[in-house]
Amino acid sequence: MSGPAGSSLCRAARVVDRALVAPGPAHRLLEVRTLLALVIGLRLATRDWTRIADRPAALTDHGTVMGWLLLAPPAWLLVVVQCAGLLGVALVVARRSGRAGFVLAWCAYTALAALWGSSGKVLHPDVLTVTVGFVLLLAADPPQALPATGRSPHWGWPPRAALAALATVYFLTGAQKLRHSGTGWVFSDNMSWVLRQGGSGSPFGEAWVHAVADQPWLTQALAGGALVLELTAPVWLAIRVTRVPFVLAVAAMHGSIWAFLGLDYSAWVLTAAAVAVPMALRPGRRLPGRWLSGPRLSGRWLSGPAHEDGARPAAGAVVEMRRSGVTDRP
Repeated sequence: MSGPAGSSLCRAARVVDRALVAPGPAHRLLEVRTLLALVIGLRLATRDWTRIADRPAALTDHGTVMGWLLLAPPAWLLVVVQCAGLLGVALVVARRSGRAGFVLAWCAYTALAALWGSSGKVLHPDVLTVTVGFVLLLAADPPQALPATGRSPHWGWPPRAALAALATVYFLTGAQKLRHSGTGWVFSDNMSWVLRQGGSGSPFGEAWVHAVADQPWLTQALAGGALVLELTAPVWLAIRVTRVPFVLAVAAMHGSIWAFLGLDYSAWVLTAAAVAVPMALRPGRRLPGRWLSGPRLSGRWLSGPAHEDGARPAAGAVVEMRRSGVTDRP
């Protein structure tokens, strides 16, 4: 593309690129990575993955990333993969080889989720966590002894990229609805039939679901609200003050899906919260919990005459400060 339009697109791309790789605090990366690891750990720990071993080979679809596996793995191997993933989560939380631990946890979770979804469309509840987590596979480990005011592009881009991935998945979810159904997805009786056919899965019984399905204005409002939320996700997540409201909005949307149809999209809500809530804080603010953000070193040691040039203090001074428990307060 050439001309004014192409020039404008290039300028916009440069602005986005500069914003993505701008320096950021290391503790934000640690917060997002730790929370995502905990979401993965929850998914790994609360599903009986050994059920994969009982599925007939004829029912297995080889179109997933585990499609090369021709036979269902034995139950003991599935348990080993599950335990390996939980070990990776523990490494991330303990800040011991956090990057390697996250890679281990993500790979184990992705493999098990792909095997689980190979005989039906039950991978959908896991796809957001897998996609957003993929971004953090490339995030480096911040040093253990890091200044409280230390900022670098190395720590800045992974949380922002995870936020961008989150926005992209939600946007594409809405865009696909428009692509395949158009505005009829909202203004037709589509949602009414979805509720009638899936209402038997509601944990509260199907009578009230059918009552809602019989109100066209209400079903159209539900469909339209969900579509607008998905299509505007990039806007919500681009603005700091609307990131937490976005999490609350998607919690309401996915919660209604569970109430009406019994489908569990809790991983989507938790993944959105794991990324958007820390990114809603100002750069100097941290989530509570030393285990979440890592040790806090005082910023006062950077303000003395010996360090006015921004030079790092001697390693011995850092170790001594860590031993003395000096912390900074947001």
